[in-house]
Amino acid sequence: MLGIKFGAMKIATLRAVSLTVLGTICLEIASAGGQTAGNAPDVPPYPNTAAGLEELMSDMIALQKKGDSKMLAPYLQSLVLPDAQHWFVAEFGDDHCGEQNPGANDCMGPRFASRYQRVARDIPSSFALTLQDLIVEGLTNFEAANISEECSGPVRIVPDRNLLGGLTTTPMVSSGLPGPVKRHEPVYALWIYSESKQTTLPFFVYSEGAFRYLGMLHEVTFDEFRNGKSTAETAQPAPEAHYLTEDQIEVSNAIVDPALVQRMVVLSIVAGADGKPREVTYIRGPEAYKEAAIESAKKRRFDVPKFPFEAFHAKTVSLCENVVAPH
Repeated sequence: MLGIKFGAMKIATLRAVSLTVLGTICLEIASAGGQTAGNAPDVPPYPNTAAGLEELMSDMIALQKKGDSKMLAPYLQSLVLPDAQHWFVAEFGDDHCGEQNPGANDCMGPRFASRYQRVARDIPSSFALTLQDLIVEGLTNFEAANISEECSGPVRIVPDRNLLGGLTTTPMVSSGLPGPVKRHEPVYALWIYSESKQTTLPFFVYSEGAFRYLGMLHEVTFDEFRNGKSTAETAQPAPEAHYLTEDQIEVSNAIVDPALVQRMVVLSIVAGADGKPREVTYIRGPEAYKEAAIESAKKRRFDVPKFPFEAFHAKTVSLCENVVAPH
């Protein structure tokens, strides 16, 4: 790893594309977004799969490269949840919203919806800005991972650990809360990469026949919710278009050989303190290589963290491994 390009410090003047050009692009997107239903181009359907999200991103990148803001606008608008209040309440519930002393995890649906409704208006313009930035940075390869799945993660690249850890910083994807992750409904994180960089674009869900962008969403506080709008909303103007990707991290040798990906199987492994497997369970990957990968894993010794053994006197630890089956 050579360095980090921080998402929070992304300043347009540091980009190869000027603020004037990017601002014009965003204004064109916003203007095109006001088209009537009769003359707006149709967005083709994409399947609710990781491959479907990858295809959607590739199509939007292609339109952005062409500068076709009219065709791109409905794609960007489709990323917004059409009925955020209903979706968040259905997923996270609205229990105990009226109580005087609610718990930290009470009334999560309306509190998430309150935050989302504030940022939703800027999703199309922010996404347009982000697409242009990805093109400038050469980040135009995509791999989507469904984080609701066991051992989720990319297989075509070696993911940076800082980016992996960043995906857990919002309670929206906590398995401890009611919500899509706990119900094992698809929630996608998008890995974006080149030969020298990686970044992530979380999170997407599939609702009413299309992918919707949620972002790294946090709930409003109870005081903000009870006041009917967030204090940030009353104290300052609505946020302007901004970059949506997480930190852009410089990496080397992170792309996995496609020939190896063809034989890669994701396994769940229970290992002892000595690194020897006690149990090996198939999660996903090419069925033809399933048994070969399991047998290969049983013969290996894995690097295991010392923490659970030293702190909790654990006898085993669970690992997720991408194992390339031998020929």
